[in-house]
Amino acid sequence: MNGLRKIIYAAAIALAGAVSLVGLPSQGQEIGQGMVRSGTVGIENDVERKLFWSLICTCGCPRETLGTCTCGWAHDRREELRAMLKSGMSVEQAQAEYSKRFGTQALAVPPATGGNQLIYLAPLAAIVAGAAVVILVLRRWSRKGAPAPVGAEEASGAPTKASRDEYDEKLDDELRRMDDE
Repeated sequence: MNGLRKIIYAAAIALAGAVSLVGLPSQGQEIGQGMVRSGTVGIENDVERKLFWSLICTCGCPRETLGTCTCGWAHDRREELRAMLKSGMSVEQAQAEYSKRFGTQALAVPPATGGNQLIYLAPLAAIVAGAAVVILVLRRWSRKGAPAPVGAEEASGAPTKASRDEYDEKLDDELRRMDDE
């Protein structure tokens, strides 16, 4: 019964995982529906490339960077950022200004400060916790398959060499006789 229970639990977890991955529509697909995305992205130099790829288009596109989004809103933001760069702002200053205007969710990589540090620590903690679970399970399984320690047979009531009876002798004789044939 214990083995059947494990199979049922594994099947339930697999089914829940499949439903969560396949059954739910992606929000990214819903957000960008109906948008006119007929523009092109013109990047003139490496400074623009670095800046545009570090900022997210916040018009409702499915979380694309300004370096890939072709909507009109992204085109207007790229022109504003080009004007900032031409006025003498550095890439970091332009990113800070954009972040101040549209929030930190407009940054492709969130800053590693305050609560955002959890974004970087959570996967590491999950890996460590998963490794700990695997180690505990493997240890438990190895203990179940390990041979019993010496003296455990006497405590459990199983027959030992000293308590052999006549049936054990007959069985040994029969086995020897079959080996000789």
